[in-house]
Amino acid sequence: MKRYLQSLAAKQAPAGRVALVLVVAALCGCGGGQYGGTLIIESAPEAGAIVVINGEPRGQTPLTIDGLPVGRILIQVTKEGYRDAMTNAVVPERGREQRVVIDMHPRTGWLSIDSQPDRARVVLGDGTELGTTPILRRSVPAGEISYTVELENYEPFSGTITIHEDLLASISHKLEPKPARLEVTSEPERAQVIVNKKLQDAVTPATLSLRPGTYVVGLKVKGFVEAERSIELGPNDQETMHFELNVGEAPPGMVLVAGGEFICGVNNAAPDERPQRKVHLDAFFIDKYEVTNEQYQAVVPAHTFPKGEENHPVTGITFQLATAYASAIGKRLPIELEWEKAARGTDGRAYPWGNEFDRKNCNSQSSAALELREVGQYPGGNSPYGCADMAGNAMEWTSSWYEAYPGNPDVTKDYGQIYKVLRGGSYTSEPFDVRCARRHFDRMDVARKDYGFRCVMDIEAWDAKNRR
Repeated sequence: MKRYLQSLAAKQAPAGRVALVLVVAALCGCGGGQYGGTLIIESAPEAGAIVVINGEPRGQTPLTIDGLPVGRILIQVTKEGYRDAMTNAVVPERGREQRVVIDMHPRTGWLSIDSQPDRARVVLGDGTELGTTPILRRSVPAGEISYTVELENYEPFSGTITIHEDLLASISHKLEPKPARLEVTSEPERAQVIVNKKLQDAVTPATLSLRPGTYVVGLKVKGFVEAERSIELGPNDQETMHFELNVGEAPPGMVLVAGGEFICGVNNAAPDERPQRKVHLDAFFIDKYEVTNEQYQAVVPAHTFPKGEENHPVTGITFQLATAYASAIGKRLPIELEWEKAARGTDGRAYPWGNEFDRKNCNSQSSAALELREVGQYPGGNSPYGCADMAGNAMEWTSSWYEAYPGNPDVTKDYGQIYKVLRGGSYTSEPFDVRCARRHFDRMDVARKDYGFRCVMDIEAWDAKNRR
């Protein structure tokens, strides 16, 4: 059409030429009032959106257009990651300028994220901090996003997840703790290191990398008494354990309790536990574990027990039966003061592991097990000398009569040579009754379901045995 009109204009008489040129100019956009001024189109918060005007693509924001027809137009903008937006605008008259800013909203979904442990910091790949876990239904950009979960002393976790528009995505992470570093030293050096009953390929001084948890660390060197202690390691802990090994050897399955003073009794608990005082005891050996069904059956073949309970404490045992077993293997029952020192060490602690009750450290009523467990299942509860299960599991006979401590003015009909003392509480006991200083008592002929025992051996008896 345009070419046709131009050709026709060239053939017209000069008089009609001006009018025809004006028509052509108008149709060609070369003049006339129907074409407007400058239109500037911008998008926020980001540029680079594709602009479509009245259905025709025109470029990307920021976009400046001249020569559009005056009047109302429909502007559409699109950009990846954002919702499409549109608006009506008016093209200004020639010589004027109109600016149009179109707000664009990100395409978003929802994200919930938690972690074990919680309070971990969550950061998106673009650096946006979402906060600390647990994070519930947080608005995030739609599409594939990367994120990192960080917590002090734990390995950071990085991942990606696809977020769908207007939908909720939920994820959970169990963070990997950084290993703990444990340095083990000893006097003498070059002692073999044993961790949770497993011999390590290391001798002292040694540095071990261990996952967080509770460990029983032991040392073994020829000519010295094997020693062990428990330790609880947290994520990324840096700890040191030093052992002073005693010359000599201990009977198999026993530990040495060094001679010297210890704090006995308690002033502010049960009346029969006072007065608190210091008591000196000579060194002795004591069983690391309570006597088990399997050990008892080896001496008393008539003893029976359920299959699978070989390493459970032998229970339902009277004082007389416990005494007979100990005598048969060249040992004896401990006096209650020996038992207490082996359980609490020399610092007067309330429990074998410290002064605060911790249900993770013993098999008692508070642990909710309400049944006997295999010996040695609570290494965090080991005593300073390495004795296991001296709180809870089986209540243990001693050879002592239930009598008043020296300096205790209380008078009770139960004192005297009537009852024998039991120590340690059992799996049925409350925290108060599994304390190291707690005294229980019963008749010698009573055999209850939670009555067991462990044995001691005098140093002289062991030396005499080794000289034979």
